[in-house]
Amino acid sequence: MRGIQRLPEPQILIDRKAVWLANFLASGNKRPDSSKYAHTSVKLQLNSMSHHKCFYCETKLKGNPKEVDHHIEVSVDKNLSFEWTNLYLSCDNCNNKIPHNSIPITDALDPCIDDDHTIGEHLSFNKELIEPLNNSPLGLRTIQKYRLDNELLDMRRLKQVSLFQDVLLEIRKNQIQEVRQHLTADELIIINRFQGNDSPYSLMFKVLINKIGL
Repeated sequence: MRGIQRLPEPQILIDRKAVWLANFLASGNKRPDSSKYAHTSVKLQLNSMSHHKCFYCETKLKGNPKEVDHHIEVSVDKNLSFEWTNLYLSCDNCNNKIPHNSIPITDALDPCIDDDHTIGEHLSFNKELIEPLNNSPLGLRTIQKYRLDNELLDMRRLKQVSLFQDVLLEIRKNQIQEVRQHLTADELIIINRFQGNDSPYSLMFKVLINKIGL
C-alpha cells in the first residue's frame, strides 16, 4: 500500500450521480449498477491515480482482473454508491475484504488519506511476507481487513522478489568481472525502479532495499 492522491472527479459522475443514486434508492435493489459506478471513464481515472495498481496491495492490474470497490460498503451507506471519494480500484483479492461489522475501514490504513510516511510506520515485510511493523495494531488490522497476507498475494510478491534477486545477482556478477565495489549510477536506477510508485509492490521493495542498505 502506498499513499494515493485523488485526481479530479470524472465528468460522468458530476453529471449523472444524483440521478443514478435516486434511481438506485427507488429500485429497492441491494447493489447499484456496476456499469455506472465502474464506468470506463471512472476506471481510467482510478487507474491513473494508482499507476494501474490495486489501491490496497499494489498488484499491477494491467491484464489482471480489476474491480471498482466501494471503500465504505453499500450495505453500510447506499448514499455513497456513486461518490467519487468512495470509489477505489481493487484487485480480485482485496475487493473480498473483511466486512465493516468485523473490521471497520476506520480501523485500517486508507491509501487515499494516509501518506507513505504513515503507512510505512505500520506495515513492513520479511521478504515477500507482509507484517505489522513493531506489532502495530493498525498495521495488523489493515493486513486482516484486506487479506494482504493470503497465499495468492504471497505468491505474487514472491515472483517479483525473484526478479529482484536476479537483477542483484547480475549486478554482482558485473561488479566481480569489473573488479569494483560500488554500484554505478545506472545500476542504482535499475534497483530503485523496484521501489518507484509505478512499480508493483513498491512498499515491499522500499523496505527490502532499505534492509540491504542500498
